[in-house]
Amino acid sequence: MKVPFINTSEELDRAVDEAFRVTNQKHGEEKGAGGELLFYSVPLRNSKEGIDYINYQTPALIIINFSDGQIDGFAIMQQVVADPWLNHGGIIALYEDSSTLEKIDELNDTNIIISVAHYELKDLLARVLQVVRENQQILFQRAIHSGLMSNMSGKFFLAPDISIIPCYTNLIANYLYNLGLISPEDKQRVGLSLAELLINAIEHGTCGISYEEKSEFMEKHGAIHELIKQKCSDPKIAARTVTFQYEISPTESTYRIEDEGDGFDWRKYMNSEEPQDLLAFHGRGIMMTMNMVAKIGYNDKGNVVTIAISHQQNTSNTVPLVFQDQETVDFQPEDLVFKQGEESNFLYYIAEGEYRVEVDDKQVAIITPADILMGEMSFLLQEIRSANVIANTPGKLIKISNINFVNSIKEQPYFGLFLAKLLAQRLYNLARIK
Repeated sequence: MKVPFINTSEELDRAVDEAFRVTNQKHGEEKGAGGELLFYSVPLRNSKEGIDYINYQTPALIIINFSDGQIDGFAIMQQVVADPWLNHGGIIALYEDSSTLEKIDELNDTNIIISVAHYELKDLLARVLQVVRENQQILFQRAIHSGLMSNMSGKFFLAPDISIIPCYTNLIANYLYNLGLISPEDKQRVGLSLAELLINAIEHGTCGISYEEKSEFMEKHGAIHELIKQKCSDPKIAARTVTFQYEISPTESTYRIEDEGDGFDWRKYMNSEEPQDLLAFHGRGIMMTMNMVAKIGYNDKGNVVTIAISHQQNTSNTVPLVFQDQETVDFQPEDLVFKQGEESNFLYYIAEGEYRVEVDDKQVAIITPADILMGEMSFLLQEIRSANVIANTPGKLIKISNINFVNSIKEQPYFGLFLAKLLAQRLYNLARIK
């Protein structure tokens, strides 16, 4: 996997290269031992190089040094967010000081999977890369993979280390958000809920830290990860894992978190009618999650928690920057969008709505914003429309003439690459059906 690293610090270059080397060596994939490296860095030394690489290569993973005095990482993010089709690669944000971290935390609409301080880069980056390596299906281009992944499941095994938890939870939350299954607000809530439950599983399950012990330690030291390190000096505790399973469907996602601890009295918190302080040390994860998810349940022992999150219907897309000045056409249910046999001189970008495809009065498919474009095949082949397309719901389509689409590709050549990938996906889907 080529990973662009937008940065000018040679010291950080060496740290990133070392993390890549450790990750690749761990899996026996050094050059000469089974092909190319699993991860290798593509150094980019200024903002223009960074944006150009993202435009043309659409990388699945990006590393940006936001504390680099010669590169404005936040300006890069503004350009990425301005064009929704660019905002899909997972981003590892590097920072040196707390003020930069605060600004990074305000980038809610981006796919940042974790923020890493310069001083912890050598140690933490290798662990982040391991998570990415095991879950590459989540780092995706929405337009390419949404049709291939209507259902997805996976399993993580977490060591007793809370510093890596944001990587897991952000991968999940970003995935749901990019597919249009949750809102921007719910993206934050999902990430926060999962993080709280995973932290609880590590603190109280894996490490066996009591609420009294945690309170006393945090009042004196304020950093729970130091207490976790102390607990992990015991080899038995260090060997324990937390199992984190997920299953994602178009309508709902479920998550199961199991630790190897003795469990706890979850009824005390879930059944309490007393107002709860969500900033308190005790029971915060349970109370926050109860307020944010559709369902939550524990086993009797209290070492397994299962939650369910309801998804919103994916009925809209953010219009790409290059198409925002094109004609918008509104449709109502049963309106005819395309007529079978008519000439093709334009295509649509699907902004909102659901549409059915009929050939000779027989329904053959449903089109939604997940399909991105409508009418692109007849546009490319310069043929007549091969089917009727009728609106099932109120909808909004962006009308793009053949000339304007070609000019868009000239202006932003990566759209041509996108179209090629989209067609490859359609052909792959047809082959699977047959």
